[in-house]
Amino acid sequence: MTATASETVRDAGRALGVPESVTEAFVRLLRPCVYLCRYEQLPEELRKNAAPAAHAGGPAHLPEGVVVPAYVPHVVTVDCAAIPADVLDIDFPTDGQVVILAEVTDQDEGFVIHLPTGTETVERHSREAEPDGPASYASFPLYAVPGTTMPGALHRSHVAEAVDYVEGDAERARLVDSLVDEMGAILAVRWGYGIQLGGFSPAWHDPLEDRGNVLFMSIPESAVFGGDCITLVSGSREQIAERRYDELEFEVES
Repeated sequence: MTATASETVRDAGRALGVPESVTEAFVRLLRPCVYLCRYEQLPEELRKNAAPAAHAGGPAHLPEGVVVPAYVPHVVTVDCAAIPADVLDIDFPTDGQVVILAEVTDQDEGFVIHLPTGTETVERHSREAEPDGPASYASFPLYAVPGTTMPGALHRSHVAEAVDYVEGDAERARLVDSLVDEMGAILAVRWGYGIQLGGFSPAWHDPLEDRGNVLFMSIPESAVFGGDCITLVSGSREQIAERRYDELEFEVES
């Protein structure tokens, strides 16, 4: 997670008068992520000399021997070396490219393919299933921004230190609830509504962490990141670390 986010949460706790031990317990829950956003969404301080870390939409570039159904469009290709080092707490590749192809309109089907540096590829065109699907847009660049996430639907009852501190006191409960609200406001950033690598899943209804999975990547349904659905790609830490990407799960929430 970024030091700025954790320190800002600590400052919020101090301003509310929440004991440091309670605030620190909430800080320990935070997990880092990397957002992939358009240039115009980048923080001002990152715009100078910014280089793309991925490209979304358009045709995929895959080795000739890789077979993917024609109806599954290319969503995004990530340049692994362009992802900030030592940010994520999942084992994301540091070399080559990660290619994501997904069809979630009619069925939750997707492919995660790692291409080592130097892999020879050819341009692959999918059969477009939807007029506003990723393949119907020209490829456009995305830029990496380190971020911080918190568990979805976080409540004071989830933190033992908060439960002990409140002990039935309504005013203390209000202070802790205010801290949770402040955390949500602190971590809500304009560049955080596109593609997300790692961190807590932005699931609305059924957090995949409750099933023992961790998020590999989340992707809005639309290539222009304006859809009402989100695709979650997840698996166990072991599957991700061992690059058993064919075992990862694709699911859509709407």
